[in-house]
Amino acid sequence: MIAGEPACPHCGLDLSSLEVRQLWQVLLQADDLLARAGRHRVARQPVPQGAPAPPFQPSPFQPSPVQPPPVQQQPFTPPPGGPGFPSYPAPPQPSVASSKPWPVGTILLVLGAFGLVVAGTIFVTRSWEDLGLAGRTLILIAVTAVMGALGVWVTRRPLRASAEAVWSVFLALLTLDFFAARHEGLVGLGSLDVAAAWLVWGVVLLALAVAIALWARPHLSVVLATAVVAGGAGIVGAGFGAGGVVDDIGFAWRAVIALVVVGVLALLTRPADLAALTIVARLVVAAFFVYAYIAALVELGAHPAIGDVLAGGHGVPMMLMAVAAFVIAAVVPIVRFPATALAVLAVVALVVVPTADGASDEVIASTVALLAAVLAAVGIRGTDDWMRGVRVAALPVIVAVALMHLALLGEVGGVIGLILQDPWALQWNGRLDVGSVENHELWAVPVVLAGLLVVAWALPRWPEASGLRGHATSIMTVVAALGAIEAVVALRLPVWAAAAVLLALALVALRVREAVIAAGPVALFLVLTASTLAGASHGVSSATWLAGAAILAPLAIMKGPDVLRVLSGVVAGWLAVAGVGSLVGQIDLDETITALVVLGVGLTLVAVANLRLPEHPARVPLELAGAAGIVVGLAVPGSTGEMAVRWTLVGAVLVALGLAVAGRRWYVWPGGVSLLIAYVLLIVESGSSFVEAYTLPLGVVALAIGVHQTHRGSGTSTWATLGPGLALALLPSVPQALADPTDLRALLLGAGAVVALAAGVRLSWQAPFVAGTSILALLVLCNIGPYANAAPRVLLIAAVSAVLLGVGITWEDRVRDGRRVVGYVRSMR
Repeated sequence: MIAGEPACPHCGLDLSSLEVRQLWQVLLQADDLLARAGRHRVARQPVPQGAPAPPFQPSPFQPSPVQPPPVQQQPFTPPPGGPGFPSYPAPPQPSVASSKPWPVGTILLVLGAFGLVVAGTIFVTRSWEDLGLAGRTLILIAVTAVMGALGVWVTRRPLRASAEAVWSVFLALLTLDFFAARHEGLVGLGSLDVAAAWLVWGVVLLALAVAIALWARPHLSVVLATAVVAGGAGIVGAGFGAGGVVDDIGFAWRAVIALVVVGVLALLTRPADLAALTIVARLVVAAFFVYAYIAALVELGAHPAIGDVLAGGHGVPMMLMAVAAFVIAAVVPIVRFPATALAVLAVVALVVVPTADGASDEVIASTVALLAAVLAAVGIRGTDDWMRGVRVAALPVIVAVALMHLALLGEVGGVIGLILQDPWALQWNGRLDVGSVENHELWAVPVVLAGLLVVAWALPRWPEASGLRGHATSIMTVVAALGAIEAVVALRLPVWAAAAVLLALALVALRVREAVIAAGPVALFLVLTASTLAGASHGVSSATWLAGAAILAPLAIMKGPDVLRVLSGVVAGWLAVAGVGSLVGQIDLDETITALVVLGVGLTLVAVANLRLPEHPARVPLELAGAAGIVVGLAVPGSTGEMAVRWTLVGAVLVALGLAVAGRRWYVWPGGVSLLIAYVLLIVESGSSFVEAYTLPLGVVALAIGVHQTHRGSGTSTWATLGPGLALALLPSVPQALADPTDLRALLLGAGAVVALAAGVRLSWQAPFVAGTSILALLVLCNIGPYANAAPRVLLIAAVSAVLLGVGITWEDRVRDGRRVVGYVRSMR
């Protein structure tokens, strides 16, 4: 057999070769030929005793060489067994029928039994009234007796299928006999009402079913299914009948009575040792138990008053269901887990429902919290079915506690929303806004919070939550923080008290940060919440923000996760800026001083981040917080002189930090821009009308940068590096210098042009050479122009003619000199 092996385990033959594939096809063809040849049989002739066997004569048929069918080379796909394994077609297998059809006899029995029942029903409904009482009685007795005798006969044969059919007809006829006799008032059955009739007949039917099953078992070696079904139907009928016997009791009591009757009948079947009937009886009892449990719960909910529950008896069914569940859990181990859960839930309902009727929200919340705490704590005591049931029953109560705390968190969100909409609206001792918080009684808040803490402590210790056991302390810390925030809002503490409590808890969290992983994030969250709540009062917010910055500063500096350190640094910086600004504003100083203080705090944070924490993860967060302070300080309106001072401070600090810190050289650029803005503001403040006052400093700075760039890059054109600076330094003065060429401005402009020309000649820089030459030529022409205009026209004509004559005579030399000048200028950088 080739079973997916790459090679023969005995001889090592390669089973994936082409030859082996062809051999496989030949073997399949041989199997097919042998199968077809086996269809032709020859009758064997008897050989006389002692006669020699005839010699074997070979057939003259000469077989032709067997040519195996051509094998087409298909792309090889390895089977799931692994790569490289050959895949061969399997020989055809005979098909097996999936299911065995019913025998004809069974089908006939079923049809016959069904036909008899239908015929009996039609006879009773159609022809029954035409017969007298005696005739009806005789017919019922005769037919039932015949079917009973037939059942005994087929059972003793033994015929299993026939017995099932006949006994089912017998029991159906007995049922018709019983209710027909009740209808006619025979043998005293007419005095029974419908419910009592069902109760009596259910018991009788169960007894008959058990008797038939016990008598037939030795003959058939099995338990009749008809008896099992009839027994279950008898228990169901007796249960419904027992529930309707008494008319003047409530719906829940009827369900409990039905459950008791069904349970007793199910217990009475146990001595018979009929396993199938026991299973059916247990299923019936389970269904009636659920029915009675729901009915008792509905009854309790419909009459929740404590007087109705106790004195009125409306809570007794629920108590009985709790006791029944405990008894079932103790007696039947297989259902101990769900029975325990139902019993505990019944006790919880008996406690919560009467409490919720007419009691305050605080009493209800406290009751639920205490129940959740008790059940959660009890649930850690074991792993057996009893404790599993307790834990399952505790889950709905724990969910209710979680929903209550979600409602309290919603109140916290409402208060924060109002504070953000209207900050600084309260005095320092004003209470948190009552409009967003329910009027809770003070005693209930710690009770509900204690229940939450006990649940948070117990849940990680449940066997089902063993994966959370390592995080139990962190979970407890987070829940305690949330509970504290809920408490300060629910109690409507004064603003200062709420902020102080949360900041104190943040300090406690920092003290245990090394032992509790979540303590750092909890401290950050508490500080943020305290800072937000403190925004309700101006005085409280200043102190809270500064205290929060002081609390978070060590968290940003100390070792820990980088994300936490970065967030702490950002929040600490923002709180410091906001706290200082709020404090200065509270002193009622001028806005200018407030802006300067905030600006100073921002610059201080930037300086500390770069000088003291150059390699720390909190460096960038502090820089961002400082930048926020700088932006706020510059955004406060002020006079031109005040704004010039602020820009000067920013520029000086940034330039100094850019020169001092190796990784922040780029600070020089925003610092230089800030200084230029400050200079322009100072010029505007002074009211100067000289255009050079605005452009010359910028030109000097641009020239300095251009000279630096020209020395660094040898291939860069001087027009690109020095052109902007020369334009800012020289061109703005040209119009006024040409308008008044004898003014001091023209003299200074000419001096600057000479310096540019000399630098261009000395350094071979084209841009200053051309700029200096052009401006000097313009100044010379403008200075000569008035004198030339005042001289006689004949002298001017003569001078121009003489110059043209000289140029014409020496034209070739002038062309040569011009080319040399152009080449000289082009050779410049």
